[in-house]
Amino acid sequence: MYPEIQQLKDFYTTHGVEIMYLKDHQLGFGLKPVQFTFREHNIVIQINDEYDDLLDKNPLLNLLLVLAELSFIDESTDFLNWCAENDVNASSEKLRMYYNEILVFVTKFKTYFPEGIIDCFISDLDFQLNAGAAQYLRST
Repeated sequence: MYPEIQQLKDFYTTHGVEIMYLKDHQLGFGLKPVQFTFREHNIVIQINDEYDDLLDKNPLLNLLLVLAELSFIDESTDFLNWCAENDVNASSEKLRMYYNEILVFVTKFKTYFPEGIIDCFISDLDFQLNAGAAQYLRST
């Protein structure tokens, strides 16, 4: 097994993670909502799932998607930057409210990582190219 997958699994179990795809809570724009439970926190996260990985219902792959989305939000400079990167309409008030709400969660969430940097455990390159640990996750 890939060490990255073991790290992902350890994070999943240590923090009592649960992820459930929601058919309601759709904001549109191609984003897919999931209920993310992490310790005492429950929050809906809108995932840009261009490869339809959520349909596989693989808990570790779903966690990877959540971590990648939260990291992406954390690295965005602001709401307009995040919208441009996701190719979504920045005029949506619901989307702006979601972004502001998720930023509050991200600030708390980052404290569970060394140096306050969200670790996805599997490289973005492996994820995009469907290689290595990402390919293994998608095949299980």
